[in-house]
Amino acid sequence: MSAMLAPLGRGWATTLYEKDTGYHHIRVEETRERRYLYFDGTLQSSMDRRDPTALELLYSRFASLGLALRPDTANALFIGLGGGSMAKKYHREFPEMEIDSIEIDPDVIDVARRFFHFREDAHQRVHSGDGREFLARTEARFDLILLDAYYADNMPFHLITREFFDTARRKLTPEGVLVLNLIGSLRGPDSAVVRAAIKTLSGVFPQLYTFPTFGNRGQVLSEVQNIVVLASKALDRMSMKEMERRATGLGRDLFPDPVGKIRRAHYNGPLEQDDVEFLTDDNAPFDNLVRL
Repeated sequence: MSAMLAPLGRGWATTLYEKDTGYHHIRVEETRERRYLYFDGTLQSSMDRRDPTALELLYSRFASLGLALRPDTANALFIGLGGGSMAKKYHREFPEMEIDSIEIDPDVIDVARRFFHFREDAHQRVHSGDGREFLARTEARFDLILLDAYYADNMPFHLITREFFDTARRKLTPEGVLVLNLIGSLRGPDSAVVRAAIKTLSGVFPQLYTFPTFGNRGQVLSEVQNIVVLASKALDRMSMKEMERRATGLGRDLFPDPVGKIRRAHYNGPLEQDDVEFLTDDNAPFDNLVRL
């Protein structure tokens, strides 16, 4: 859903829709070629008007690497809908895949339907409600869970604690994958939430793969960006060579182009974690962690 901060007003775009909801100030803008969804000034979705299912935002292509880990995915859950970009794309490319999306703001669902070509059918479903409650109550099991409900300045704490990650792990099939789209950095003053989330995930899942979308070297790791984390139940670790091979084999314009960006973005180095705690339902001190 979230794809970095963006300026509020631009003369080249036409505003199609604005509304204050119980959760966001929603704005839909349109240019000749694209349509954009903003929550409170944060870009959430971008849609090519000529190809409404194309993955326009780079983070969504890195998030699709969950499919490289589980190319046999038959059941997927999206927590956070936005404009429905990834759900639409997956439904187009894998029409037999069972896809459920859960969105806490019913106005967002309405906007996705009205402005972003989101359509439901027997295999593509959307539910209104809280993602954690939905996951706790459902009897379904998922090969892939994509968590895209975090924002740069508003991170629902109950979706980033050990208890939530435990629930997600239980609702995943064997070797299932949880994908998180975080906003922050891996180093420096804007990194605490991301590092705390990764520390917490590492206590729940045996394999983590971290992709800062700006790259994995030097000063760029201190820049605020989308950071995609894949948390896998698989015991064996996949090499980046194998992940790139699988992404190439799947194709369908789902992954970063060129595929070599996968290896260049993957960060497998050390992360400072002594100054951050495991996040739990009883201890998730976001006021001390978030400074964006």
